[in-house]
Amino acid sequence: MPTADGDSTSLSAVSSDVDEARSLGGEIYYPHSVRVIGDQRRFTMRLDAAEMGPVTMGWLSYDTEVKIDTRELGDAYHVNLPVTGQLKTGSGADRMIATPSRAAIYRADRNSVLEGWGEDSCRMLAVKFDRRAVDDQLAQLVGKPIRKPIAFDLALDITSGPGLQWWMVMRALADQLRNADSLYRHPLLVAPLTQSVMVALLLAARHDYSSQLVTSVDPAAPAAVERARQYIEDHVDEPLTAVEIAAAAGVSLRALQHGFQTALQTTPMRYLRDIRLRRVRADLLAADPEQVGVAEIAYRWGFNHLGRFAGHYRTMFGESPSEALRSGPTRQLSRRGSLYLAGQ
Repeated sequence: MPTADGDSTSLSAVSSDVDEARSLGGEIYYPHSVRVIGDQRRFTMRLDAAEMGPVTMGWLSYDTEVKIDTRELGDAYHVNLPVTGQLKTGSGADRMIATPSRAAIYRADRNSVLEGWGEDSCRMLAVKFDRRAVDDQLAQLVGKPIRKPIAFDLALDITSGPGLQWWMVMRALADQLRNADSLYRHPLLVAPLTQSVMVALLLAARHDYSSQLVTSVDPAAPAAVERARQYIEDHVDEPLTAVEIAAAAGVSLRALQHGFQTALQTTPMRYLRDIRLRRVRADLLAADPEQVGVAEIAYRWGFNHLGRFAGHYRTMFGESPSEALRSGPTRQLSRRGSLYLAGQ
């Protein structure tokens, strides 16, 4: 019998019944068939999955060899990444062997097939991407609507370059699947993180828009940069993404990034980070160090890596966050005293 725990965003399940395993997998991913090729008595499916907005990730394995078939994925793109063993797999008529060195990317307009596990002891990260969300990211990058499903190449090298960098980010996220308190689930982080992994996939993989992503674009006009800057400042406490900011400014993401670099010598997301650092500083100086800590205030503003946060903070303000917190009440008293004397 399967065991499962979780809510609408996560699931952990173990099933030794083929029909139940098929149903559980279908709920998280897509309707599919499961045919046991190996020892039926050893059949057990194990799945740990979580949903982060438009991205669903799950660790998937079977204790015996199986073959899985899906219809066209339709409203999703998908990536399978074995971390041990290998899988014979395909998207439409294309075929490959997925290994810890080569991930498989499945197109939305094709059926897919997977065969393996069992003696290969394959453990795989299966990642589902909402098609509309990925298409929207690409549309912002190339500056035009995406009318047809993206034609991804099936194989993605994850041993070097952009493929490896993308895989490192995905692995870090996947390692937190069972942690309901993970900072990766912070409302200020989910949208930027999922946007980052989708854009990174578009840059790392080969597809029919790859050549357009390496061509140069004109920078956004100063008026568009100003619209974006104002939008950031008006929504600094919300889970903003670069794509959302570009849409608010009415330009493509690449044009906006180029425009920010030209006009402000920064990027939209770095500009957002710097504003949030100033908000952190204001909170630190106003806080009672006996009641609140640096980490709590940093997390409140979406900074999940305290070491990196502290480095950015010191660079901007010339002191550590803890120094600001300790001196906050003193500075407030000093400021009030100065105002009092000025009024005499």
